[in-house]
Amino acid sequence: MATNTKTITFDTIQVGDELPSFEIDETQDTINGARLIEDHDQEIPRNIHTDPEFAKEGLFAGTVNAGITTMAYVNQMLEQWFPASHFYDGGSLIFKAIDPFRPGDTVTFTGKIADKREEDGKKIVDCKIEGHNQLGKIMGVAEATLVLQN
Repeated sequence: MATNTKTITFDTIQVGDELPSFEIDETQDTINGARLIEDHDQEIPRNIHTDPEFAKEGLFAGTVNAGITTMAYVNQMLEQWFPASHFYDGGSLIFKAIDPFRPGDTVTFTGKIADKREEDGKKIVDCKIEGHNQLGKIMGVAEATLVLQN
């Protein structure tokens, strides 16, 4: 993961600035590990994420990661510049899957600052993000709104 090498403030951010990219390799183990386990003795229900045989008969003809997991990857990308607290007090993250994110895929998330503005005393930054797999195929898009504290 890239590290933040400059101080990011509302004043230093410019529309069009590129966000640090984030690359993730997906495996069946990481997909399985993303499941919230409340009871270790509880049987895992059949689903398109953790059951390859069941998933073969489904829409994607194989296992895929969960959209919430992909949103967590987008969040990791954004946190290279913005602390999670910037989602508070009016921030948001919206993700739209375009193609399945499968075991064996390497997805790179890239993005830009799309807008910055002040509203009701809040300093707001909007970001647009895309995820592309190792073949260059778009996997999904995201929009983030962050409320900067500075």
